[in-house]
Order: sequence, then C-alpha cells, then structure tokens
Amino acid sequence: MRRTRLISLALFGCLAVLAFSQKKPMDHSVYDGWRTIASPALSNDGNWVSYAYQPQEGDRINEVKSADGGKVYTFDRGSVFRFSGDSKFIVATVVPKLADTKKATRDKVKPEDRPKNNLLILNLQTGQKTEIEKVASFTMAEEDAGWLFYRPEPPKPEPPKPAEAKPAESKPEEKKDDKPKKKSDHRPGDTYILRNLATGLEIKLDEIAALRFNKAGTQLLITRSTKDGANDGIYIRDLATSQETEVVRGLGRYPKLVTTDNLSGICYATDKDDYAAKTPGLSVYSWSKGKSFLVAKEGSDGMPKGWIVASAGSFSLSDSGKRLTFGTIPKPVEEKKDETPEDEKVNVDVWNWQDKMLQPQQLLQVAAERSRTYDALAFLETGKVVQLEAPDLRQIATPSKYDIEYGIASDLNPYQREQSWGISRADHYLVHLNTGQRQNLIAGFEGNLLFSPTGRYILISNDVAKDVSVARLPDLKQVSISAGIPQSVFDELDDHPDFPPLYGFAGWTKDDKQVLIYDRYDIWACDPSGKNKPVRLTSGRDSHRIHRMVRTDPDQEFIGDTFMCSVTDDDTKASGLYRFQRPLNNSATARTETQLCWGDKRFTWAGKAKNADRVLMTESTFVEYPNLMLTNSNLENPKVITDANPQQKDYNWGKAELVSWRSNDGVELQGILVKPEDFDYGKKYPMIAYFYERDSDTLHQYRAPAPSASTINVAMYASQGYLVFIPDIPYKIGYPGESAISAITAGCNSIIARGYVDPKRVGIQGQSWGGYQVAYMITETDMFAAGCAGAPVSNMFSAYNGIRWGSGLTRQFQYEKTQSRIGGTMWENPMRYFENSPVFHADKIKTPLLMMHNDKDGSVPWWQGIEMFNAMRRLDKPAWMCVYNEEDHNLIQRKNRKDWSVRMQQFFDHYLKGAPMPKWMSDGVPAVNKGKDYGFELPKKGGG
Repeated sequence: MRRTRLISLALFGCLAVLAFSQKKPMDHSVYDGWRTIASPALSNDGNWVSYAYQPQEGDRINEVKSADGGKVYTFDRGSVFRFSGDSKFIVATVVPKLADTKKATRDKVKPEDRPKNNLLILNLQTGQKTEIEKVASFTMAEEDAGWLFYRPEPPKPEPPKPAEAKPAESKPEEKKDDKPKKKSDHRPGDTYILRNLATGLEIKLDEIAALRFNKAGTQLLITRSTKDGANDGIYIRDLATSQETEVVRGLGRYPKLVTTDNLSGICYATDKDDYAAKTPGLSVYSWSKGKSFLVAKEGSDGMPKGWIVASAGSFSLSDSGKRLTFGTIPKPVEEKKDETPEDEKVNVDVWNWQDKMLQPQQLLQVAAERSRTYDALAFLETGKVVQLEAPDLRQIATPSKYDIEYGIASDLNPYQREQSWGISRADHYLVHLNTGQRQNLIAGFEGNLLFSPTGRYILISNDVAKDVSVARLPDLKQVSISAGIPQSVFDELDDHPDFPPLYGFAGWTKDDKQVLIYDRYDIWACDPSGKNKPVRLTSGRDSHRIHRMVRTDPDQEFIGDTFMCSVTDDDTKASGLYRFQRPLNNSATARTETQLCWGDKRFTWAGKAKNADRVLMTESTFVEYPNLMLTNSNLENPKVITDANPQQKDYNWGKAELVSWRSNDGVELQGILVKPEDFDYGKKYPMIAYFYERDSDTLHQYRAPAPSASTINVAMYASQGYLVFIPDIPYKIGYPGESAISAITAGCNSIIARGYVDPKRVGIQGQSWGGYQVAYMITETDMFAAGCAGAPVSNMFSAYNGIRWGSGLTRQFQYEKTQSRIGGTMWENPMRYFENSPVFHADKIKTPLLMMHNDKDGSVPWWQGIEMFNAMRRLDKPAWMCVYNEEDHNLIQRKNRKDWSVRMQQFFDHYLKGAPMPKWMSDGVPAVNKGKDYGFELPKKGGG
C-alpha cells in the first residue's frame, strides 16, 4: 500500500515537471492581448452583469451575462454603457475599430470623414440588438423611466457653391429695425433624438443647445437656440404627454443652467437682457412656480461695483434648492491693441526675487489666472446676494449638502514664497455666509480643515502638533479628539524629515454624532462634543491587523451601526472582508464582527445591485487575475463569471512569497521574492532587485505582463527565468543612500544565502527615487553585475536649486523635507549633499549602468542623467542612456514602452545570463541612423 502511494507520488511529480516543461516563457509579443476587465456593473434587479474585456492594444469585447449564467450577450467595442432602470435594456456607445481610426490618422483624414461612433440598444429579454449609426453621444436619466436621448453626428458641411454674377439692381430702402438680430457667432442648436426604449418611438428635437432629464427621467429640460432666435429659451417637456412648459423665452444665449432633481427649481444665466450690446453681460435668474426672478446682474444689489456675472466658474444649487453659488469677475477693461509687428515682439520672462511665485509656476497658471472667477452666493428665497470670494481671499469652502451658515476661507497669499520650498501654511477665516463677514479662525496653519457633513463642526488636523481637534460652531470651542486615543493617528512608520501624514478618516455617523478616525491598525469612534472618550471599534493592534472602512453604498452619507472593513494582516499580508455591528450606545461589549472572507489573497468589493442582494467582488494573488465573482452581501458561495486571460495557463508564470531579513542596521524588514513557476531548488538563478520604498504590502497584487513605462515587468522576468526581489527600505534622515545599501544588500545576501541565487548574477533596477538608489549603490558596492536606473538624481547640488517643471516649484523642498530625506538646506548640511550624490563618487563604480532619462522630464531634470553618463564616460565606465524624445518622467507612448522593455531585457540578459550583447550596446546607434536602425540585432553565432 505504502509502495503504491510512493509510486503515485513519484508519478505525480513527473507529471508536474512535464506540465511545467510544456509551458513556454513569455516574450514581448504577449503584451497586446493581455486583458483587463473594465467597467463592471450590475443591473438594478441584480439579474444581469455587464463588463468589458479590454486588451492592452486592440478592440474591447463586451459581455452582458445573466446572473444564473444561462444567457450571455456579446458585442464589440462598447465604450460607455448603461443598464436601463427597469433592467430590461443595456445601451452602449460603440466606437470604431482601432485599425480604422489608426488608418484615418495615418492618412490624415479630415475630422468629418473619420470613422464615427454608433449607438447600440440591446433588449435583454429577447436579445434583439438595435444599432444606430453615427451617434455622437447619448444620455439616460439617473432613474430613467424608459427614455434616452442621443445626438446624431451633424451632417457633413456642403462645399460652398461658386458665386454667380448678378446684374446690378437698385436696393429698396431698408426699414429701420430696433430689435436685436441674431449674431453671426450665435449658431443654432443641434438635432437630438428622444427615444423610448420599449416601443422604439423616436421624436426629433431640432435646434437644441442643451438637454437634461430630471432625476426620475419623466421630464426633459430643453435649452433651445433657434435659427431666427424667435424660440430661444428654456422649456420643460413632459415625456408622458409631450407638453412643453415655457420657463423663459427670448433672443439670446443661455449658457448656464442648474436645477433641482425634480425641476421644481431652476436657475439659469442668460444675456437676453443685454443682447444688443457689443459685449452682452449675463443676468442670473431663478425660476419656480411658473415665474422667473432676477437674482443678479451688473449693478444689482449684492454685486460689487464694476463687477459682472462670469461666463465661466461656479454655477451650482445647494441640495435644498435654496442657495445658488455663481461666479463673478471685475468687468474686463478693453485692452489697447498692440500694434508691434510680430517679428519685433520680445519674449522674455523676468524673474524677480520678490515674486511670490516663481516664473515657471506663474507661467503654468497663466490660463487659470486669466479665467479666474470669484464665488458669490444667492439666497433664492429672499433674493439676497453676498459676494464671498475676492482677489484678496480666493478660496472659500461651503458645504452644499446642508444650508449651513458658515464657510471656511483660506488665504495662502502671505506664505506663497514659502510654498516654493515646501511649506504649506495658510491663514483661515470663518465666513458668515449671510453677510460675508470674516472671523479669524487660525493663522499660519499647516494642516487641513474640513466641515462635518451637516456643518455643525470643523475638523482640524494639525500636522505640526500631531493633533486632531474639532471646533464647534458657532462658538468655535475646540476639543481634541486624538488626545484620548492612546496610539498615534499620524503615520508611525513615516521616515521623512517632515510632519507625518494623518492615517485618515473613515467618516461621520448620522447627525455628526461621531467622527471615525484611523490609527495604524484600528478605527476609533470619537465624540466631537468631547463629552465621551474615544471608543475603539476594531481590535487590530493586538493581532497586527489593519482595518479600513469599505463603502458598500456610494450614496451613503453617514456610517451606520453596520459597516464593512477590509482587514489586512500586517505580518503575513493575508487579508479579508469583515462586517462589524455596534449598538447605538456604542457599548464595547456588545460589538460584533463577522468574517466574510479571509485568505492569502487580496479581496475587493466591486459593487452591489441597487434593488437586490447581488454583489460583485474580486480576489487576486500574484498568479490569479482579479476576475469578477458574483455573490451576495454575506459573500457566500462566490461564483467566478469572467476569464480575462485564459492564455496565462500556457505560459511559465511566477509565484510570490513574503521574505524577511535584518538590515545591516539590525532592523527587521520584509520584502517579496518572486520565483519562476518552474522553480528548481537545485539550480542557480540570476536575480534582479527592484525597489522604491516599501512595497511588501503588494504581495498579492496581480502583475500583468505589459510594456514598461520605466521599470522591469515582474511577471515577464519571472517567466524568463529570473528571480525578482522587492525589498522594503526604511530611511535614516540625512542618509538615504546608506539606508538603501543597508536594506537592499542585506536583503540580497539573505536570498543568496538560501543557495539558489548565483551571487555573480545579481542586478538592481529602479525608477526615479529607485533610480537614484541604483546610481548611489553602484558607487558603494560591486556586488551587482548590472544596474538599471530610470531618471536618477546624480548630483544633489545641481538638482537642489532646479525646477520641477511639472509644477513650476523649486526642487529644494524635496531634499529638505520629502523623499530625498536630507533634512536641511544645502548650506546647513553641504556634506550630506556631497556624500549622497553618486556623481562625485563615480570613480568607484565597477557596475555597468543603463539609464533612461527623457528630454521632457518634468520631475527630475534631464541633466541629472547627463551628468551621470558623462562622469562614467569620462572614467571609462560602461554606461548607456536612452533618451525618448518629447517624453516625460515615465514613458507614455506605447511604442516607446515596448522599445524600452526590449532594451532593458537585452541589457540584463547580457550581464546576468551571458546572452550576446546587442548592437545598440556594442556599437551604438549613430544619429544619422536615428529612427531607421534600432540596434536590437544580436551577433550571429560563431561571430565575434
């Protein structure tokens, strides 16, 4: 019996080896077909699931599947799709084939002749598909009543006819007409089609400037712009009777329009009162009970003298429909035309040391500044208008859910120069909305201020004091809610020379009775009045399990007595979803928790049907793609309903495990080790360490093969026979380079000591901050056979006073307070800048280095890569640098990502696997061959 079992086990082992041997390693040709699942949704009744299989490059495939699996409808290239409210139809925009759009682009086809979108209506009961060609867009109501409207593509403009010569004739005397005429730039509206889903009835609506449904989908709000102007205006159409109610009519534009959900209250902006003027001004009106009332216009009560209603900016109603926020601006002064010829105009940026913002930052904000508006608030029941924002106070936050009396104004102006080097302070005021009066709240504050949902309290997160307080309105009495929590609610592991960030808030309970706040592991319920001590709702710290709230209902405003949490074991990275229940009295002994799922996976709640107990969720590991699963709210008997990448079974994949070691400084660390699926303990493997900061929490992340924006693709390298090591890195202030050495080299040695890694075939790779660490490490150790650094800082001196072109800010703050972790200025700690700059120690490098640094990098100056390359070139150290033209910090264009992925692998294959050196490495690519010769060729066998 025992002998039979041993034979069976041996046979099973042979079959397993055979199965692995039949699997092939992935190569760069697999990328395009690897798919993700996009836009999953459940019908309201929970009986249908829709989703799309999206390849990395190519046309997506849409599926609509019945919950019992009995029916599956498929269609191609669905972009925007919606279930009808009665769950009987699905409507989708169908985009053209990718090949057709690419061809049109290459052939420089005119926009009007390019392939167009279609509209698909699928009857889920019968399977009938109705496709309408050339549809620009469609809209359904939030709670539709069986109607949609769509906008057909406008017909192609006809070519102008040649003018015919006409005999001269005397013109009759024109009659004077004082009525304003339609202006040449005031074009008639578009054609829309209103369609009933059940009957197929279509109603053509012409000269429409804008359309919107009420929330219930029973009425249509129409803005018309007619050819002759006679019927310009706003109308309400009842979809049951087709009767229209006039809200306002008159020649003019109606560019802004907001309504309550049921259309009982409407606010609009129009220039009809001033249409005859050369530059018409806007007036704001409110409409209710069949009448329009003027709210504001130039010169009306509440409007600042010389100010007008802005055509851009805010235009929103509070949920009650009683308040309107709209934008205003000082009336523009007509600028004198510049007569200077274009070839004589001087383009110069003048930098002044007293500027509150650097010129690059100003230039990035020019468009925003030119279009800046200032919020005013209208009280529609009384007609009162209060100007809230002004040039000296530009940011006022006002809750829209409830009509509270206050707003919070933030003035950054006194501290704008400090913002350049990373100090984010502001003066804050309490604004009385009914008067606009400002009351000092807190000055020179570094932190965040937030209203509670009903506006009873202001939540104050003080970064400097590491304190979270609540200020009660209107007396502003403050109570610290974090003082009663025994653990820090600010990041315990943060190792930057700056104030640690807050873990965050889970939300508020009903009527602002409690605010729920996170510490590292748990959720605490805090009484904003200060009468009761904080109560811990979860029990994570003792077991090292991190609890974070999961919003199962996106429309839920308050956290109830029953809520769901994602729970992650901080030590093992296992995770799950739990349901927690607590009574209204918040008694600690009566709280219960129910485990819904748990395992060495990552679980995600993906949505719930509105009117049924049907839930979508996913679970994933490094190996297992997060396919959709259909279950109930207890997550019972989940059923997998998608298969995104069936081809994965044909390829040698990888497996990820959690590893631990001690750094050279004696710190206990964790990381991820990824091995090939066909891993053999008897072999010696090449290994690449990839790193950034702390990534061990991503143990169960599925990593699809894809062309890289900057870093190695872990799944691809594991499939190709590499081990990939992803270590966590803690940092000591002032010594970022040494910190990387301490964590990474110790981690690599701990893996090498296991006996299955060839110590002479270990490489390192990182991008940006990871790229810096690569560049630093190869100046301090020669344990690595190859290094690859994307966008590395090589000279902290020259980088320190540079500009982050993406934001326009100086780079100083990065070194003093954030990622580089130097902890002081260049003048306070010059030796730290010197010691941590790889370029000054390039003479010690023995490791070949491949870099990527692009010429439009807005995060790390391009010259940093150039400095490192030139230093190594001068010192005769093997170095290569790829510069992708017009690309930023990370590659965006897919063709460039593919190119970089090939070059990285060829580089590592040469140094870690002994593969031949490709031509671009051995001979280079001369500039005269740019775009013609990519240099990927390998020398022929037997060649030199």
